Amino acid sequence: MPVPLLVLLWTLLRPEVLADGPSGMRISPILTANQRMRLETYGRRCGPGKECEPPLGCLFDPRYPRSTCTDSECLTDEQCLEGDVCRRLATWGEGPQVRRCIPVGPRKEGEGCVELPDDKRNACEATWLCGGREHSWCSRPCRLGDNADCSEGFFCADTVPQPLCLPTCATRECPAGQQCIPFEEGASMCAQVYGPQCQQTPCPDGLECHVAREPAYPGKVWMECVEPCGEGKPPCGAGKVCDGWHCLPACDPRSTAEACGEGYHCSRSWEQGPFSCQPLYWDWTMGI
Repeated sequence: MPVPLLVLLWTLLRPEVLADGPSGMRISPILTANQRMRLETYGRRCGPGKECEPPLGCLFDPRYPRSTCTDSECLTDEQCLEGDVCRRLATWGEGPQVRRCIPVGPRKEGEGCVELPDDKRNACEATWLCGGREHSWCSRPCRLGDNADCSEGFFCADTVPQPLCLPTCATRECPAGQQCIPFEEGASMCAQVYGPQCQQTPCPDGLECHVAREPAYPGKVWMECVEPCGEGKPPCGAGKVCDGWHCLPACDPRSTAEACGEGYHCSRSWEQGPFSCQPLYWDWTMGI
């Protein structure tokens, strides 16, 4: 076989990592079934010590949850189902970004979101991108060092999958009944706090302040001094049960809705689990 033909075949069979945009960021391509079969790590779990072969990216999917080596499934919105948009998602380590079809939801600019939601209530409107490191926000892209790209009350942050305008309430007063709650990357939001305000009053020794925010409940956060429990941990104290590896106040589902306090309800994390006072957003029967 002539050498030029061999080169041509190799070029056609070898998957490449695509470059997208002026920043030269790497984007995993859409591979054919044959190309996927030639990659030993395709579909396998990945993470520290378990890297993916190029051009795959190690993508964490919170719907399962696990990280797997995968390629892109779209390049444009037209390749997605009606009601979905094609978005770039960051992957673990230095891997290429991966494009996925994401549902369009009701979340507005500055509200929380989930990058790969299993419920469109947690997805952004089509105008916005969902990005962030520890917490994700519906945002618009920006150029680092130039807040002019951002609306009032936002600033340009060096976040993933690209620089985005994140919300801040650091220089303004919040409405009555709300507080300015700081998050990672300098972001902050005005919110009503349920539970102990452990950002202001430190938790007892050995306990960690946990701040929870759910996109479907904008303007609300839940705080908890996390008391771990389970195998190898001390038993929970009187009036508490071990639920989801945390000690939570026990409750009776036949009691009044106010028994657990504002922002909470008496529920359980799984069908056979104990009843405990849990945030309103947590309900196993809704698949949340």
